[in-house]
Amino acid sequence: MVTRSLALAAAIGALAPMAGHAQQALPTPIETQALSALDAWSVSALARDQGALPANLWANSDPEVLALVLDRMPAVYESPATLTLARRVLFSGGDAPRGDASAAARERFEALGKMGAADELATMAAGAGAALSDVQIAQYAAQAELARGRRAEACARGRNANVGESPPAFLLRLRAYCAAVTGDRAAADLALEFARAANAEDAWYTGAIGAAGGAPGARPPAARYDNSLAAQLSIAANLRPGPNPLANSSALALVALARNANAPQPQRAQAAALAFRRGVIGVQEARTILGATPAEINSALPPIAIALRRVTAVNTAPAVAAAPGSASPASLEVGAAIAEVLRQATNPADFNAAARFFAQDIAGLQSAPDQASAVLFARAAVASGDRQVAQRLIQSARQAGAAEAVLAPLDAAMAALAGARGEQATVAMQRRIDAAGTAQARAAARDVAILAALGAPADGSVQRFILANAPQGGARADAGALVALGSAVERRAVGEGALLAVAAAGEGGPARLDADSVAQIIRALRTLGLDQDARQIAAEAILAGAPAS
Repeated sequence: MVTRSLALAAAIGALAPMAGHAQQALPTPIETQALSALDAWSVSALARDQGALPANLWANSDPEVLALVLDRMPAVYESPATLTLARRVLFSGGDAPRGDASAAARERFEALGKMGAADELATMAAGAGAALSDVQIAQYAAQAELARGRRAEACARGRNANVGESPPAFLLRLRAYCAAVTGDRAAADLALEFARAANAEDAWYTGAIGAAGGAPGARPPAARYDNSLAAQLSIAANLRPGPNPLANSSALALVALARNANAPQPQRAQAAALAFRRGVIGVQEARTILGATPAEINSALPPIAIALRRVTAVNTAPAVAAAPGSASPASLEVGAAIAEVLRQATNPADFNAAARFFAQDIAGLQSAPDQASAVLFARAAVASGDRQVAQRLIQSARQAGAAEAVLAPLDAAMAALAGARGEQATVAMQRRIDAAGTAQARAAARDVAILAALGAPADGSVQRFILANAPQGGARADAGALVALGSAVERRAVGEGALLAVAAAGEGGPARLDADSVAQIIRALRTLGLDQDARQIAAEAILAGAPAS
């Protein structure tokens, strides 16, 4: 076995002739401690003025407990608020927790990979010092580089990992891929043989690597997009996707597909829409990718891609003069296209994604096509966090005759974003109560309770209303995570507490939780000094409305 290991090492030594270039092309991490070398904990992808947490964020955390908490981070974030909070924590560099923190460091990088933060993970891995040779961290780094379309860097990550006598199956497959796509079939075959000897053979990878290396079988396998290596290998081998090819795609696989111009359509458009929905690519990148979808691709496109086509067609057509005092036909057509995609959103995550995608378009509209659209645009502006535009659009919806029962929750969400202080919070709470009526009293009580958790003044009438109308709807947050969150707050363990708030909310975020769970999370975050995150969670929970019990 030792002889075979040496043979494999010799064979893969030349897999990436651009290794020197790969090192030069790596992103630059942000230094958080100028006088000490960066490591797996001090390296950061977020500067202090961008919202990074203080360097002592892990000061009061046990590394073994922290490893368990990091392992609980979601793979899918339905909530922009909890995603933002998780990113703040995971991207922040600081002092390592006291004790043996190596396992927790691996979990930190795994959480970044599950999240799909390809660029930030690559940046942080590049600055992790000796930790980059850790076999687990190297695997996450390689997957991130594959998602970014940087094959040379990915191959270098795999080659430089300290694998010992038993390389993981992923690294063996990565080495075979790196050899196959560069024309070295002998090295690819040797890597696959080593995988067989290690009981890590996989028929799909064997067939796909053969096809990528120019020796496809009689019946090449269908494309697979479950991880970034499988995605890039499927594209390199020109494998055809089967039914529902993105059903099990990781976030990094979605990024890989979205960023590869050679990916098949409409799968590339679908991946871009999903990656944007999960918050792992930005608005401009998503619009660029979706805008590049060939005109002949008309089926199975995501709703935001269809709406973008309509908006682009209107904006690039010759202008048509509007009647005096009326909105232009172009503005009304754009508004109709955006309103349709917002109306089609069947859950808060889809609505929030559409709102962010068309935020600038909504801000530039002259008027709404109808009253219902005016309310949708106001709600979208609140969801995207643009308080100035949201305030203007809420007022426009009121002028259009929208019912207070529809607008009062928007006022409450706006008060939450502003910190639930002063007269605005008092007025918003009273409006929410007055507009609810008997049928919606318990849903209104949920919103009022959430505002109270943010510190809104709850006078006697508000307290009587909550006592008479128990807040309605929602599931209980993870009980274990809530108990642990209370302990973290008592210890002032900021990073750990923030992650536990994310774990308590779960993949669905605050939109699915009952009022008491949301209130507990909000109060914990405020105690830890994370007021802005508490506001965003509160606003998101209110805007989503009372969930089913």
